[in-house]
Amino acid sequence: MVLSPRLGRSDKPWIRLSPGQLAARDRVLSRLADDTYPTEHAACFCRAAELDLVIAERDRYGLPVRTVLCKTCGLLRTTPRMTAAATTRFYAEDYRDLYTGPGNAEALFASQVARGEGLVRLLAPLLPTVESVYEVGCGAGGLLAPMHALGKRVAGVDYNGEWLAVGRARGLDLVQGDALDLLAHRRETADLVLLMHVLEHELDLREGIARVMALVRPGGLLLVEVPGIDAIPAGYGGDVLRYLQNAHTFHFTAVTLAFVLATCGLEVLACTDGAVALCRKPEHELPANGPPPPAGEAGRVLRRLAAIERDFLRRAA
Repeated sequence: MVLSPRLGRSDKPWIRLSPGQLAARDRVLSRLADDTYPTEHAACFCRAAELDLVIAERDRYGLPVRTVLCKTCGLLRTTPRMTAAATTRFYAEDYRDLYTGPGNAEALFASQVARGEGLVRLLAPLLPTVESVYEVGCGAGGLLAPMHALGKRVAGVDYNGEWLAVGRARGLDLVQGDALDLLAHRRETADLVLLMHVLEHELDLREGIARVMALVRPGGLLLVEVPGIDAIPAGYGGDVLRYLQNAHTFHFTAVTLAFVLATCGLEVLACTDGAVALCRKPEHELPANGPPPPAGEAGRVLRRLAAIERDFLRRAA
């Protein structure tokens, strides 16, 4: 049973899509139907016995996306979801056309530069101790440009060659691939690593965070930002369905994000309700036993989502 009837299965897009986005959406639907994009069951990060509540059976594009809430830890996830091979192909061939439509790399760079300038202001107290900054999932690299202008050694990595070309044309050191490809390219770790709106796309949170941590020097910092559930009212017009998209395989709150990062061996220095976390990589490996699943968070998340949905339906009536 879903959170509300409008979150049940439907192939009708909830948001307005351009012709290019509609073509990409139809292509993904076809590939899911004919098993070009096979799917598989996904267990929760907390590895507890699966006691899940179904929140939604669709996403904003009208794609079949089953979002469930783990009653043990409060983390939301997609299950079933595309396999790793299918996901790789989806990002290579369909993701950007579906998300923003074709041919928007220059606009992406400009928007990233604006965000990067805000990030410089936010991190100003820390920047005197930071000489090198890497970004995983850098897109066109614009987030790094203000850091580069300050004289920091910057580098980024992303899968999309079209985006990377825009940043490279502006003198940024950007490589194609994942975190380990960036490490092989630079052959040194960084004082600060940015992971902005990437973690929610991971299929395996432990494996993904471990790859990123390999880029951070011992004692260095990792800044993580994800589109948190508590940001739906301000960032998505209070619309749960507008927030849901097939590429996001996990959905966080401040509590569940901190739980995941601490479980993966990071020291969480701060974590905001907007799901932005500043972490330190310990000088020495932490004990294997991480924190227990956060008690009561599942109930709070369910109440929060239900309240957001009620408010949206009341406004729409």
